Amino acid sequence: MANRKKFLQQLHQHQGLIHSLCRSYFANTEDREDAFQEIVLQLWKSYPSFRGDSAISTWMYRVALQTIFNLLRQHQFTFATLPEQLSEHNSKDTETIRIALSVLNPKDRALLILYLEGYQYREIAEINLTTVTNVSTRLNRIRQKLRSLFQSEMI
Repeated sequence: MANRKKFLQQLHQHQGLIHSLCRSYFANTEDREDAFQEIVLQLWKSYPSFRGDSAISTWMYRVALQTIFNLLRQHQFTFATLPEQLSEHNSKDTETIRIALSVLNPKDRALLILYLEGYQYREIAEINLTTVTNVSTRLNRIRQKLRSLFQSEMI
């Protein structure tokens, strides 16, 4: 019972993080709600194995991303192409960002979204179970890919 209460407190505290990810990956409301429910289920199932080696938010983000990637592999979803917090820019910038994100595969997109949300390389590495060097390298490749798209005037 205490485990359940603690889980619900943690979920309540960090549900915004999960909703943000769902908005970033799924275009329609029903898909976002389904993804949110699946993420909560996977968090609950794996909660007993959380050892506290990282922050609870880092662990939740990691589980949420893995669940989203699994859902994307299993089903055909309409991708959302822009994190909500980035949509506050003017419409030309917003459309450019939408197009840029839409050309990235889901894992690179996750890295870029985490970076744009202000996560440090170390935190991004923890969430993605990789090294800081790998995060740096992948973000540089993403930048090069996007720079090349901008220079070719595709965007």
